[in-house]
Amino acid sequence: MVRSDIVTRVRDYIYEDVADKFTDVKIQRFFLEELRSLPSKGIYLKSKYPTTFTKDVLTYALPAGTSELEGIERNYGTVASLYWDDFKGYEDYGGSIYLDISPSDTYSVRLLLQKAFTEVTDDSTPLDIPDDKSEVLVWGIVVRCYKALIGYLKGNLSWDSVTAPRNVTISSVQAWLRDAQQEQKNLIQQYRTQSKPREIDLVS
Repeated sequence: MVRSDIVTRVRDYIYEDVADKFTDVKIQRFFLEELRSLPSKGIYLKSKYPTTFTKDVLTYALPAGTSELEGIERNYGTVASLYWDDFKGYEDYGGSIYLDISPSDTYSVRLLLQKAFTEVTDDSTPLDIPDDKSEVLVWGIVVRCYKALIGYLKGNLSWDSVTAPRNVTISSVQAWLRDAQQEQKNLIQQYRTQSKPREIDLVS
């Protein structure tokens, strides 16, 4: 699926096959805004990112696109016989990991990440959001379209009976908006990713 597929599906829901109030550029802008907001709604990619902690180095940058660090696992085995287990003694803040104690040696770790979806800005690059979860994206854009339409109507309250859109009022659009928000809420509950519980050390 590519960005143009999302735009087409949005137009299906708002019944605007030909760009009128909503140009492709405007829907594409809503597309990016909604795509960026998905991790805060519990819709994101899960990734295990292999890296190393280096001797005497305390600070490490998180990979680009990370929305949250769920945990760190260390290989307590060998290269030939891996044994991954939880690694403790760190904080993550401002896009970086800060270790409590400098490593006395270099060893392998993997970061358990929540990652934002790639911000696609063309119609040829495949989206990395799964097809089923893309419905959350579509309805989020529909919500933004209805909010923009309410603003459009509020800005044109001086229409006369000839120039006013037929059968479209702020109240009717608000009803569509409520329906769209409920549909989006239902989809978020269905598709949101459950993050890994984080252990909290209440002793040290």
